[in-house]
Amino acid sequence: MRWAASSRLTHDPVDLLGKLHEQIIGHTAGGFATALAAFFSDNGLITLVNAGHLSPYLDGNEIELSGALPLGIDGGGRYEAKKAELQPGSRLTFLSDGVVEAQNERGELFGFERAKAISREPAATIAEAAVRFGQADDITVVTIERQARSLSQ
Repeated sequence: MRWAASSRLTHDPVDLLGKLHEQIIGHTAGGFATALAAFFSDNGLITLVNAGHLSPYLDGNEIELSGALPLGIDGGGRYEAKKAELQPGSRLTFLSDGVVEAQNERGELFGFERAKAISREPAATIAEAAVRFGQADDITVVTIERQARSLSQ
């Protein structure tokens, strides 16, 4: 099955997640996948669409996204876009649940407050903090920083 091929058909994250949902539903024996799709314009405008995933952080602030069922869940497949702007020097951070669900030996979760507090850090720093805290699940952290254009461009 070629699920990733859908990204070649559209630059619209709503359409992309809808196509992926249709390809996954009925083919995963009850499985599902969370996803967050983003389209970045040259001018810094970002279009974000959520399918059951954690919301990203923009310069340390959570971007409130509409909730939606993960890909492959019956009754899902309806997604809403949210626009945000990535200014030069700004950082956008995407996290998987392995970060917030990291658990220390006392059973305490890393949690959303700690994740928000370090969301301005580079991806490697965030992942290392979750591992030191007691991470057992897989972790994905992606940070995207918009560079200022030089005067020669």
